[in-house]
Amino acid sequence: MVGGDDVIDYNAVIAKYPWVVEREHKCIISPDADGMLCGLFMSQYLNWEIVGYYDNGKNLIIKKGVEAKECVFLDTEIYRPDIRSAGQHISLLRTKNTLINLENYKNCLNPNSLRGRTKEENFGLKYPMGTIHLLLCIVGARQVINFTENSFFVILQADGTLNRFLDRYSENLYDWLHFMDVKNPKNVLRSVIRKEVNLMDLNKEYVEYVQYFVKTKKDKIPISNKGELIIESFNALRDGFSESCIIAAKKYLNFLAAQTGWVLDEKKWVFDNFRLYRFTKKTVKPGVGTFNTAVTENFLSLAITASDTMEYTLEAPDRLP
Repeated sequence: MVGGDDVIDYNAVIAKYPWVVEREHKCIISPDADGMLCGLFMSQYLNWEIVGYYDNGKNLIIKKGVEAKECVFLDTEIYRPDIRSAGQHISLLRTKNTLINLENYKNCLNPNSLRGRTKEENFGLKYPMGTIHLLLCIVGARQVINFTENSFFVILQADGTLNRFLDRYSENLYDWLHFMDVKNPKNVLRSVIRKEVNLMDLNKEYVEYVQYFVKTKKDKIPISNKGELIIESFNALRDGFSESCIIAAKKYLNFLAAQTGWVLDEKKWVFDNFRLYRFTKKTVKPGVGTFNTAVTENFLSLAITASDTMEYTLEAPDRLP
């Protein structure tokens, strides 16, 4: 069983998505904290190369000469049968009675899909963590993953997971931790969570992190703002990120590396020699009509981010390389 209401079978997940534990892949990440952690982790343990960045909207930046089908998209769901991707958003309206072609998602690893979580079926019980936590558990089922003593905070802050332990979603988090087999002593995520925590020190770390990285937007690569390309970040003349953007990105990656103990190999991170592809992003209310319209328009990626919000991207004016 790949997934259900009991405990995930990691061997079955790997059998269905073998690429998730294979070495030497190229990947395209979301340019935020979760995506950057995913890139750092997969480059450390599987020698993956980060060759592009997709902002789940209007912009894809990818190394020249590389095709999308050569890559794995991390922290996003791609609706193409020949594209491999792993994400954690709600990407289905319901399990039946829409125009969706599930074959297009056959190479998309998504914990919500494993458990039948959709907009109309248990939306309030959707996966409450980041893509990095899913990858940790899957890759950790096949090899030993090491952490520093400081890893607890930086790993759990991705996608606000740290807050889930104390807020009104904590019951749902507990259910997902059970599903992901965190009670198993060999589970990687368990080794991160089960440590002594001084709440005063944790609060201090969190405040400093928010002040230095979040409020200044240094916990991401600022490709776009509301879908529009930030010209201060991307230098079209050199087909890459601006010098200031690269310095800021490397500073944040070095912070993540120091906290986790995972080595930042800059040779595995591409920051220039890109092609920029521009897409069209739409934001609508989720419903049968709007969802089927998105399917008919052959969306590239789609996420139902709230009970009243669905965002999807179309390949226009550009198409995937």
